[in-house]
Amino acid sequence: MTGSRFKYKTQLYEMTQLLQTAKLQDELMHGAYRPGPGQKFPINERGHSRYITSNIMRDKTVNHLLCDEVITPSIQKYLAYTNSASQKGKGVSFHRKHFEEDLHHYYMMTGSNEGWVLFIDFSGYYGNLQHEPILATLDYFIRREQEPDVAQVAMTLIRDIFRTFELDVSRFSDEEIAEMYHSKVDPMMNRFTDPKLLTGEKTLKKGVDIGNQVSQDVGIVHPYRIDNYISIVMGCKLFGRYTDDTHIISDSKDFLLTVLEGVRQIAEEYGIIINEKKTRICKLSSFYRYLQIGYSLTDTGRVIRKIHPKAVTRERRKLKAYKRKLDAGGNELF
Repeated sequence: MTGSRFKYKTQLYEMTQLLQTAKLQDELMHGAYRPGPGQKFPINERGHSRYITSNIMRDKTVNHLLCDEVITPSIQKYLAYTNSASQKGKGVSFHRKHFEEDLHHYYMMTGSNEGWVLFIDFSGYYGNLQHEPILATLDYFIRREQEPDVAQVAMTLIRDIFRTFELDVSRFSDEEIAEMYHSKVDPMMNRFTDPKLLTGEKTLKKGVDIGNQVSQDVGIVHPYRIDNYISIVMGCKLFGRYTDDTHIISDSKDFLLTVLEGVRQIAEEYGIIINEKKTRICKLSSFYRYLQIGYSLTDTGRVIRKIHPKAVTRERRKLKAYKRKLDAGGNELF
């Protein structure tokens, strides 16, 4: 497996790799392996605080093997081509290019910029994914694509990993916990909670850890029914999804409202929360932001792009901070 080889723990694991592998193999064969919860640390990104999970090396090894050899091959052919996140050869640049191509294709088909684009955003996506629907989806694809013995072992491991994602909600009543399954929860709710209240008596089976490779596969496959509904049932050709952000282009605003209503129904069934503030329909000729870039389609078919001013400000602050460290003799930059 590849990793951050400059880190001490990675180097230590590689020094004892054969021994660690033999021990892992023995634990897996005898059903004794149990993944750990990992180390969670908060980050602040564009004003939003969230947890990132760093797993120990032995758990990372199992996650890589599980995803690279079982989960990813099992789900790959069922994903829409326009599903752009966390896949080889794709990413945010790929998706931005695809969105621009959709704008150009619309102009070539209609000869006009008089159309509409629907943007759908899922709220608190990774932190609010319900475990039961996800496990059912993974179980369906893995058992369909893998040998029965492989599928059985893989699903056992996946369920063990999902137990490490559960939130301790022992201090809440059963009614409050039931409500959490139908509303947005904060994955960091236990950050400043007295450890004495976290007894493990009750857990919330909701949310997956950012930083875990299994969570990446979950994020791209879980709303596959929404993707199929948009592209196959409703016949939308100009659409794409990047994790929790979706765009659909049409010449009819009423049609997009119909599509949105269908997406809402499937999202509710799967426990996916739609962010009503960020979900909107815009004129193609107006100015709108998507994945931190501003876009507009002119009456000549030209696509105008503008970088978000806040992104420019952040980069300037970073460069100034690097310059200060460099002037102070900061060799750690190189």
